[in-house]
Parts: sequence; structure tokens; C-alpha cells
Amino acid sequence: MDQKSNPINCEIDGISFRLRSPEDFSWLRKYGRVFQVMDGQMSGNLCFGVEGPWGKLFIKYAGAHTVNYTGDTAEAALQLKNAMPLYEKRHPALVELLAHGPVGNGYAAVFAWQEGIPMRGPQGEKNKKYLQQMDLWQALSMLDGVYDLHRQLAEEGYIAVDFYDGNLLMDVAMGKMWVCDIDLYRKKPAVNDRGRMFGSSRFMSPEEFELGAALTESTTVFNLGALAFEVFGDNMNRSRKAWKGPASLFDVAARATQEKPFRRYATVLAFLIAWRNAVKMLHLEEK
Repeated sequence: MDQKSNPINCEIDGISFRLRSPEDFSWLRKYGRVFQVMDGQMSGNLCFGVEGPWGKLFIKYAGAHTVNYTGDTAEAALQLKNAMPLYEKRHPALVELLAHGPVGNGYAAVFAWQEGIPMRGPQGEKNKKYLQQMDLWQALSMLDGVYDLHRQLAEEGYIAVDFYDGNLLMDVAMGKMWVCDIDLYRKKPAVNDRGRMFGSSRFMSPEEFELGAALTESTTVFNLGALAFEVFGDNMNRSRKAWKGPASLFDVAARATQEKPFRRYATVLAFLIAWRNAVKMLHLEEK
């Protein structure tokens, strides 16, 4: 298949989307009716919102020739399959995996649907303002869940790769945030084998741009610190002047995002302890 071929228009249950070649999605019928298709991912995944006998589901499928993916579809399917042990790590801040297995020409993973909005996307700036304007304690609770998930994954030997705000869903009314994409996380020891790793440059550490550099827990710490700047400050320059959150939290986020890995917190647990201690002090100051 020529990945440069012109996209073709496809339709399922009245929902239009684009692929580079036709694909049989009859296997989706048992899950219900498709109400949304996300066809723009660069990962090789095609995602569906489906509603049926098991309620609303989010189904991620790799194996189709999607419009923005130039790699091999078999590799995309294998990558999704290999990520399943990660999603089987249960945590309140991780989307819930319900089933997975080979279907059609590839591989599919079925998740419970989360009624959240992407932190980044078509309404990215608007969504970011939601976070910056919400109650401080609610925002801190949302962040704490994401941080604690990465503490758990780090303790099980995983390094974050391709972590950025596009991987986060949030429900402002409930004060909840979920990580919805950890497909590319790696088991340590991990090395930068690409030069520029996957992800958004706003969240990436220096070693994620350096071919052959070690990717360690301090890499994940950098990503998490960058998220704090995304919520409370300016993640482009990370200045104290642009920081809108408590000063004590700035100090933790600033250390987490130091250029040199040895200047950061060495582990996600150490970062989380420092962050939670700073939050605890805020509670005491309020009393």
C-alpha cells in the first residue's frame, strides 16, 4: 500500500471519516452503533466512540491505512498489542481497559467511555483556561491522580514516552482527569533510539531530543513538571513571572524541569512526595 495515496471518504453509521484504503469494520457491529470516529492520529490508530449493549465504549483499532500514519500497519497493530499490559495496570486516573484482541486486519482495544474533554485539541486553549480558572484544590486533585498513576508505573519499571496534554481527558464538573494514551511508554532501561522522540516539544525533556541518551525516571519527572506549568503557568518559558499557582508549587515544578537530569528529582516518587508536601503546607496555611 502506498501511504502517500490520496485519502478516500468512508462512512459508518452515518459518520464520515477518511482512510487511504477501504477497510471492513463489520466486527464493530457487536459493540453497537458508532457515534464518533477519530481518524487524524499520527500513531496509526483509528478510534471509535460506540454505544450499544455494553453502554458507551471507546475502541482503538490499529491495522487500517489511516491518513496521517506513514508507517507499516502491521507494526502499528503490534505496537497497540504490546501496550496492553500497561493498560491492565488498574488506576483511577487511567482509562479502563475492558477487552482487547485481534480483529479484522489488525488489533483492537476496547475501553470504557469517559465523558471528558481533551485537555488539548480543537478547544485546547479553552480547556486549558478551564483548568487555570477552576478551584485550586480541584485542579490539584486532578493533577495528583495523574502524578500518582505515573508513580505506580515508574515503580513497575515504566518510563513515560509521548506524554503531553493531548493524552489527557478532563471532566471539570467532576474534578477528574484521566490519562488515555500510554501506548509508547517503555520498560526501563530505555534509550532514545530516534533522535527526536514522540511527543509535544512543550513537554519533552532535553534527552528526548538526543539520540542515544538514557531515558530514566527523571525523564518522566520532567514531563510531569511540564504538566504543572501547563496548568499553572507558561509551559513555553516556565518563568516564575508567568506562574499563577502557589509559589511553593513553582519551586517543585521548576526543579522537576531542570535541563540536566541530575538536577531534577531522581524518581517520580521523590517528585510526588515533594509536590504533596507543598500541597500539605498550603492546607496548613489556610487553617
